[in-house]
Amino acid sequence: MIPFLDRSKEGLRWFLPILVGLGLIFLVFNGYHEFQKMQQLVQKRETLIHTNQDLNWRNEEMYREISRLKQDPIYLEEIARKEFGLVKPDEIIFFLDESHKKEAPQNVIGTQLNQR
Repeated sequence: MIPFLDRSKEGLRWFLPILVGLGLIFLVFNGYHEFQKMQQLVQKRETLIHTNQDLNWRNEEMYREISRLKQDPIYLEEIARKEFGLVKPDEIIFFLDESHKKEAPQNVIGTQLNQR
């Protein structure tokens, strides 16, 4: 008969410590794995909280924008001018071409001042 499976006191001396040891090893490894999972969940929770705060802030900004578009005609006019290029019926628009604008080189100005 196998000694650690023997039901006598002598068999329990070996079986019980081995069983307790295996149980402790299982708990240590399983506990470490669960601890890692808990750390990941805590980190994921923090990320979700931060994302939620950002989304709430963006929602508040959008609600303010909608409210302003509904109630402020001057702001609505400004948006229409910027985004859609709308103008009033009696307005005259001038387009200035700044690509031909030339500036004097910096070293030319400096040498002219030193010569005087």
